[in-house]
Amino acid sequence: MLPALRAALLIPYFILGCTAGLLLCIVRPFHPNNTRDCAKLFSWGRYILGVRMTGLNESPVGNGQAVYLANHQDSLDVFIYPGLLPGNIAILGKKDLMYIPVFGLLFWLARNIFIDRGNKSKAWETMATVANLVNKRACALYIFPEGTRSRGKGLLPFKSGAFVLAIEAGIPVVPICYSSTHKNIDLGRWKSGRALAKYLEPISTEGMTKDDVKALAERCHALMAEGIAELDAQIARENGN
Repeated sequence: MLPALRAALLIPYFILGCTAGLLLCIVRPFHPNNTRDCAKLFSWGRYILGVRMTGLNESPVGNGQAVYLANHQDSLDVFIYPGLLPGNIAILGKKDLMYIPVFGLLFWLARNIFIDRGNKSKAWETMATVANLVNKRACALYIFPEGTRSRGKGLLPFKSGAFVLAIEAGIPVVPICYSSTHKNIDLGRWKSGRALAKYLEPISTEGMTKDDVKALAERCHALMAEGIAELDAQIARENGN
């Protein structure tokens, strides 16, 4: 009953968030902080979910350039974690998002970046183009390197795109670890659980080439898997498990 009630409340809240975010972006289209400020609007949905969110102080690179990597678990991520994003950041999203009414326009006006993931033959060229755009804007980029939602299956293998982009742009990679929602959150309880997040240390891509993409991806995957496990263990200890 409670999960259904929360879902029913989240739908109008999402519409309200899209409307408020769109108005903000119309007033100041393509502003560097639009993504961060719109993300905060959506993240207040965690109160509907009954989730207590802690973690993430200031980014280790501030509002500087970096490729932020985060684990993507399910559709609830948008209501729990995005309010933690720094300013001067864009999200890399699939082209299909632009066709979602209102949200697609909001995503574009917030200065985010669309890519066509279907054209794998031009993947490197696409990432090189995005890298040039990121450097032209002097902004950071937020990416889900798994390329899809894990849905409780743990950290999935990483796609290469994020690492190609970071190397092409010559900017550091900053992994972000989010605790496992499927382990720690029960939407059937009023206080459904706790979510934790933390930044890992930046990883420089200076001097790297496309030959380093696989090793960089594997290194980031190992660090993030370890970081997520540590956050889950911390929640378990606090719950007395």
